[in-house]
Amino acid sequence: MLGKEYTFQQKIEELKEREKELKCLYKVEEVIHQNLPLEEFFMQIIKRIPSGWQYSGICRIKISFEGKEFRESYWDETEWVQSSDIVIDDNILGKIEVFYTAFRKMVSDSQFLPEEQKLLNTIANRISTYIFNKRLEKSIEILRKQKDEPDETDHTILTASYNSHWIWRKKMVDTIAEKLDLDRFCVKGIYLIGSTKNADAGPASDIDLLIHVGEEPVKISELKAWIEGWSLCLSEMNFLKTGYKTKGLIDLHLVTDDDIRKKTSFGVMIGNHTNPAKPIKLRDN
Repeated sequence: MLGKEYTFQQKIEELKEREKELKCLYKVEEVIHQNLPLEEFFMQIIKRIPSGWQYSGICRIKISFEGKEFRESYWDETEWVQSSDIVIDDNILGKIEVFYTAFRKMVSDSQFLPEEQKLLNTIANRISTYIFNKRLEKSIEILRKQKDEPDETDHTILTASYNSHWIWRKKMVDTIAEKLDLDRFCVKGIYLIGSTKNADAGPASDIDLLIHVGEEPVKISELKAWIEGWSLCLSEMNFLKTGYKTKGLIDLHLVTDDDIRKKTSFGVMIGNHTNPAKPIKLRDN
């Protein structure tokens, strides 16, 4: 009975957190529809984001955009931080960072809940879309004027993409990690390495995935087949985007506990200080 009551109470707490997150999104949408100047827009967003986080009282926000920083005064940055990029026209122009200014409780390897990272990504995407639309309007206005004044230029006009190849690859990796059932395939962690991690992927670059697996051959075989399906689909997507044909877009590397312990194969990249694999999704211990 106690176990059931505890589980029920946990569900209630989780629902309360989801309610806070939804209310936070509503507050962000309210700011978006106010059509404010950009600096005021960012400051209003900064004031509303903490309400969606578990420890809102110690939650502080910094937004960096095109070389400028927006934040409230009188708080110090800490090691407890999560972030999400602001991407305009496939170019990373800034990011939102959420800090906890004090220690409360660790969840796996972070103080932040996994749902809070998803919420932050959603907010960053909404901000990106808002700024893109504003600049698109400005670009159309400028292009109309340039018919009569061809020498006129403006920094707000939208430009071609320079980061699109690695950005969409990284988004696909995040999607794969979200869909991957760690228990089903006995996966202990999924990591990103190579050009996508280093933000320099080109139109023909692979997505290098490093996956820490258990010792069960059947589950490893099933995992390989599951990833192969993604690899073929992403290869087709890349062909439609760029015209480059590949047999698959994912270069899969599997490592075991023994590989990591002996620092053999790609296992040396997990926890390495010079060129570490980037953790994307880890199983809770």
